Amino acid sequence: MIHHAEILNILKSVYNKYDGVRIGLAGSYANNSATANSDIDVVIDGDSMRMDIAEYIKNLFNVPVDILWLELLKKDDEELDRFALSVGLPENEYSVYKTIKREVEWV
Repeated sequence: MIHHAEILNILKSVYNKYDGVRIGLAGSYANNSATANSDIDVVIDGDSMRMDIAEYIKNLFNVPVDILWLELLKKDDEELDRFALSVGLPENEYSVYKTIKREVEWV
C-alpha cells in the first residue's frame, strides 16, 4: 500500500510540472482511513479540458486513481442546489463538491 507522504510528494511534482492548476488529495488517503483496496482520489482545480494531466497522474501510481475536477463538481452541485431550492428543499451540505472543499489536502 502506498503511503500518504509518498502520494503528496508525487502530487507536488505534478503541481510543479503544470501551470494554472491546483492539485489536492481527498478521500481515504487524505483522511488516513485508506485500506489495501483504496483508490487515490486526486482533486484538480483548473482547466477540466486538460485530460493530459489526468492521464499523467494516473500513470504515476500502481493503484487505481480517481480524478475529481473541482469545477465540474461545482457546476453539478450548483445545478442540484438550484433544483432543490426550486422544489422547496434545502441545499445539500454533504454533496461531493462541498465535502471535498472541506476535506481536500492541497499540495
